[in-house]
Amino acid sequence: MNDHVRHRVVVLYGSQTGTAEEVTSRLVMQSRGSVFKCVASAMDDYPIQNLVNEDLVLFVCSTTGQGEPPDNMKLFWKFIMRKNLPNTCLAGLRFGVLGLGDSSYAKYNFVAKKLFRRIQNLGGKSLLSIGLADDQHEWGCDVAIDDWSRNMWQILNSIHPTKDGLLNPIESSLPPPRFRVTMDDTNIEGDDIVDNMVDIGDNVSPSKKQPYYASVISNERVTATDHFQETRLISLNVSPVVDHMKYDPGDVIMIQPSNLSRDVNALLDILPFKPDSLLTFHSLDDEIDTSTNIPNKGITLRQIATKYLDFMSVPRRSFFQLLSHISCDEMEKEKLIELGSPEGTDERYSYANRPRRTILEVLQDFHMTAALIPLERIFDIFPIIRPRAFSIASSPTRHQGEIHVLVAVVKYKTRLQVPRKGLCSSWLASLNTGDLVPIWLKRGGIRFPSQQHCILIGPGTGIAPFRSAAHERTSNEDAGCTVFFGCRNFSSDFYFRDEWEDLNVDLHVACSRDQEEKIYVQDRIREEGETLFRLIWEKDASVFVAGNSKNMPDDVKSTFLQIFQTYGKMTSQEAEDYYVTMQSKKRYQQETWS
Repeated sequence: MNDHVRHRVVVLYGSQTGTAEEVTSRLVMQSRGSVFKCVASAMDDYPIQNLVNEDLVLFVCSTTGQGEPPDNMKLFWKFIMRKNLPNTCLAGLRFGVLGLGDSSYAKYNFVAKKLFRRIQNLGGKSLLSIGLADDQHEWGCDVAIDDWSRNMWQILNSIHPTKDGLLNPIESSLPPPRFRVTMDDTNIEGDDIVDNMVDIGDNVSPSKKQPYYASVISNERVTATDHFQETRLISLNVSPVVDHMKYDPGDVIMIQPSNLSRDVNALLDILPFKPDSLLTFHSLDDEIDTSTNIPNKGITLRQIATKYLDFMSVPRRSFFQLLSHISCDEMEKEKLIELGSPEGTDERYSYANRPRRTILEVLQDFHMTAALIPLERIFDIFPIIRPRAFSIASSPTRHQGEIHVLVAVVKYKTRLQVPRKGLCSSWLASLNTGDLVPIWLKRGGIRFPSQQHCILIGPGTGIAPFRSAAHERTSNEDAGCTVFFGCRNFSSDFYFRDEWEDLNVDLHVACSRDQEEKIYVQDRIREEGETLFRLIWEKDASVFVAGNSKNMPDDVKSTFLQIFQTYGKMTSQEAEDYYVTMQSKKRYQQETWS
C-alpha cells in the first residue's frame, strides 16, 4: 500500500515501567498494512507545537504512585496544563485516550482522566470514550485495552472506510513485516554483546537505552531455608559510576532482566533456526518505533531470546491472531483462530490466563505452527521483556557505592504441573557474585521530610524503602521515625532483624503466625494509636505505607481513620477529610505493588 494514501495517526505514550510503550507498539503493529500509518513517540520526545496541526492523535498513558504523570510525559503535561493556552487551540484535533492504572491506588488513572478533560477543554473532539485499564482486574489491563483498541479501529474505519471494513487490521491478515533479516553463519561466543555495553562513558547517566551493568557483590537468602517464601537481598556495585547513580531514600532502581538459560534452550529447540548465527535486522519502515531497543546487527537468536523476548509471559490475544495467520496445520490453525477471536475470550482465559500458561508452553502445544515462525516476525509475535522497578533498600550514606534490592522470588502453583515463576525474580535469584545486572535509576514516588518525624509502615518486602530511610536518617541525624514491620514468623522472615537496634527507630513488629490469633501491622498501629495521633497532630509527622497492594493499604487507612476519630474526637467525615488533606500535603503517601 502506498504511503500517500495512508492516514496519519499519531500515538503518544507516557510510560513508567514500559506497559504503555508496549501497548503503543501493538497499535503500531496493528496499523501496518492498513490505510492508517501510526507514528509513535514518547510524549516528551514529540514536538508539542505540532499538536495543533494533527488530525488524529491517540494518547496512551499510565499514572504513577501519587497521581503523577510518568517521567517521559512530565514536560508534555506541564505544557498542556498551562493556563494561558487558548481554549480553541486543539479545535482541529480528533483524539482518544487510553489510561493504564491500578485501582488499589487512590488516584486511579488520574493522569488519563485529567488529560482527556484537558484536551476536550482545549477544543479537541473525542473519537471514543476514555479507556480505563485496571491492573487489579482478574485478567489484568488487557481486557480494557483490547475493547478500547477494537472500538478505536472501528471508529477510525468509519472515518476512512476500507473495502473490508475490518475492526482491526490484524483480524484478517498478517501486517507487513517490520524487518528484513540476513543471517551470517559465523558463530559468536556467549556474552560478547554485554562486553560492548558495560562502559557507559564518563558523562552519561545510565538509562533504559544505555543501562549500567552493575556487578553482583552478594546475593543472600534472607528467609529461613525451611520458609515457603524465598526472599533475597542482592547488593550491586555502582562505585565506578557513583556520580551518575545518586539517589535518595524512596527512589527506585530499574532492572532489565534476562531469561534463564534452560528456558532459552527450550524455546530454541522449538524454533527452526540456528541459534548462534549472527543476524542483522534491516528496518523496512522509515518511522519505525524504537521500543524494542535492540542492536540491529551482530546479534544471535540465542542472545535475542535471552535478553529481549518475553516468552515466559502469558500470551495476549494478538499473539494467537498472528500465529493463526502463520499456521498451516488445519487443527492448530482452527484452534488458534478461535483463541485469537473476540468471541474466544472465555476459551482463551481458561486456556492461557487462568492457569498462567506461558508463550513457551503454548508454542510447545502448537509445535507445528511454532516451526513456521519466520525470523522477521519474532518482534511482532513475542513481546519484549520489560524492565522491573524495585524500591532501593540501601542508604546512599551508609552503603556508599552500593545499591541493595530486596526481592521476593515469585513461585506458585496453578493447575499446570510445572510451578509458575516470576521472570525477573527467578533470574535475580540465580545470579552469582560478579554477574552483571543492567540497571538505571528512577525518582521514586515517596519523599521523606528530614525535619519531621516519619511513621513508616512496611510489611514484607515493603520494608525495603524504609530500611533505606532509617539508615540515611540515622547517619544524617534527621528526625526519628516509628517503623511498623509485618512478617509471618520472628524466626523465618523478619528482614534486617539485626540492624534495627542500631538505628534511630521506634520499631513495632507484627508476626502474624507466631500465636494462635493472627496479628497484622494494623493491629500494632491500633495499639499505638494515641502516640501516633499526637505525632501526626502536634508534630506534623508524615505517614508512609509500602508493600503488597491486596488488602493492607486499605486496612492501614481504616485504622488511621479510627485513630483520628478516637483520639481527635472527629466524626467519620472529618476523619476522611483530614486523611485527604494529609494526602494532598504529601503527609500520607503509599507505594504499593501487586
